[in-house]
Amino acid sequence: MKKFIQIGLCCLMMGLLMGCQKEETVRILCPTGAPALALVGEYDNISKNGEIQFVDGTDQLIAQLSKADSEYDIIIAPINIGAQLIAKNQTSYRLKSILTWGNLYLVGTSQDALNETGELALFGEGAVPQKIIETVDLSIRLEPHYYSSATLVQQRLLSGQVDVGMLAEPLASATIAKAKQSNVDLSIVADLQKEYGGSGYPQAAMFVREDYQNDDLFESIAHFTENGYPDLKEKLENIGIEQLGLPSVDMTVASIERQNVHYVEASQCEDDIKQFLQLFNITYDSDMILS
Repeated sequence: MKKFIQIGLCCLMMGLLMGCQKEETVRILCPTGAPALALVGEYDNISKNGEIQFVDGTDQLIAQLSKADSEYDIIIAPINIGAQLIAKNQTSYRLKSILTWGNLYLVGTSQDALNETGELALFGEGAVPQKIIETVDLSIRLEPHYYSSATLVQQRLLSGQVDVGMLAEPLASATIAKAKQSNVDLSIVADLQKEYGGSGYPQAAMFVREDYQNDDLFESIAHFTENGYPDLKEKLENIGIEQLGLPSVDMTVASIERQNVHYVEASQCEDDIKQFLQLFNITYDSDMILS
């Protein structure tokens, strides 16, 4: 009996010690917009002992990916940016997964407008949007004109200065809804992901420090994106939609399927990655993937 009591006390002490151990921390740098939605399911858990910093643009993403002693365990960035740095041996981060598969759409007054004369308002010159619009096989007579931001494309559509423009979700849905308030009829006239082929193209990717492992986190993110984004509205309201750089909770929820947020391990979609990187003249190598 004494032996069993001693064993029981040992188990109790081990349990207490385990309970006192600090939970694994993680620091994540992530762009605002659709990529941020992949982290919504785990936002509260990560924030307990770690941090997610949301940033606009790519300058900070590039700076931290290139930094030898970056404090971030995970950096989410356009795949072409991270892959280019890996190819040039300018980062110690490696590709873990793909989080978004494209969310670009042509918004216009009608399908017929694609074949009329005039301007096709675009954004993202030199980046993914330009590569996609030039790759897809669309019959368009409109002359492309690039603007410095998607917001300017939205303004052109709402003012009636152009009949067709390229926008990303959820801004595309927000623009259609805003136009309706002014009795302007806009709709999605082309899904550029479908035009590209397959399930879309690997756009936002998760890059991880080579020495970092957190399978529980990766599995939780995958579960959230592959099971209907459970409790999405409630989670967005708790986090604060403006922090994610998204127009509104209702608009984000309504357009979630068109935002193509799906966690896929990079090792499971190497052909997709290789094909997409070719658009940027980046040679894919399996060493880019976190081993």
